[in-house]
Amino acid sequence: MPLIDYHMHSICSSDGNNTMLEMALAAHRNGINIICFTDHVDIDNCQNGEPNPECFCNREKMKEMYKEALSGAPAEMNIRLGIELGEGNHDPERAIEIASSPEYDFILGSVHNLKGTPDFYDLKYYDKSVCLELIGRYMEELLELASVDCFDVMAHIGYPIRYTRRAGFKDIEISLNTYGDEIRQILKTLIENGKGIEVNCSGFRNPLVGGTIPTVDVLRLYREMGGEIITAGSDSHKSKHAGAGIREGFDILRNLGYKYITVFEKRKPEFLKI
Repeated sequence: MPLIDYHMHSICSSDGNNTMLEMALAAHRNGINIICFTDHVDIDNCQNGEPNPECFCNREKMKEMYKEALSGAPAEMNIRLGIELGEGNHDPERAIEIASSPEYDFILGSVHNLKGTPDFYDLKYYDKSVCLELIGRYMEELLELASVDCFDVMAHIGYPIRYTRRAGFKDIEISLNTYGDEIRQILKTLIENGKGIEVNCSGFRNPLVGGTIPTVDVLRLYREMGGEIITAGSDSHKSKHAGAGIREGFDILRNLGYKYITVFEKRKPEFLKI
């Protein structure tokens, strides 16, 4: 059975710590057979939420580092190149232009910050009402993004929970219990537009999350609604996390009745048995 990590960052991301080759070698040591690099291309400046005209400045660096990874990694590894395209709903025209770049196999679509605000990572969460107001806006923006044809799979549905819980609001969750109507509409739109979701496994190494992002009930609902395109990713930014949580993520998918995991080549989905 192949183990697949389709969400990995290198030093081509501002928050990355290792080269693509270092990440690939670490993934191989952890038993991962197929990987895709998804370095950040954020439409906004994550520190202030303002438009970032230099968001695609690392394009050539990505291509060169990818070549190094291909030549230096074990021959049996399948290594593909993608990006995590953030905030495509903030400037759809620009996002669609970036997504049309021919070198990419795969594009994750994400929302890390709301319009005109910093990344959820950098926000201050003063009380629960602030958290809920921000999450409500986040759900609205995910629905906007679901209709923009600039990505293949929506990343980490539930991203803000990492940071609201870090701030002490541990009872807040993004699940069918709390945002069921919004989640159903997002999934419906993704499925209608031929887009998928990911099992983001970073939560397994975060005790405040303790599982997948999105939650298991969302993964179950996506399958029940007819969703078929699903990827798995460690969301690793350090080599020691390459492939982390992937086995646990695969186990959850199998328990939910999924038969296949999705990989991409030149933006075309392929379905592998799990």
